[in-house]
Amino acid sequence: MLEVAPAYLSDTDAADVLAPLCDAIGEEVEHGLAARRYAMSGDRRALHGTVL
Repeated sequence: MLEVAPAYLSDTDAADVLAPLCDAIGEEVEHGLAARRYAMSGDRRALHGTVL
C-alpha cells in the first residue's frame, strides 16, 4: 500500500489513489489505509479493528 500511496500523501489523497487497487484485490479502502498507516509507523494499533 505504501508503494502505491507514498507517505507524503494525506489520507484523503491516499484513499483516492488506493481505491482502484483495493477494488482490484477485493479489499476495503479503509483496510488499505490502515495497512499504509501501519507501514509508515510500525505501530500495530494502526490495524485495530482491521482483518487483513
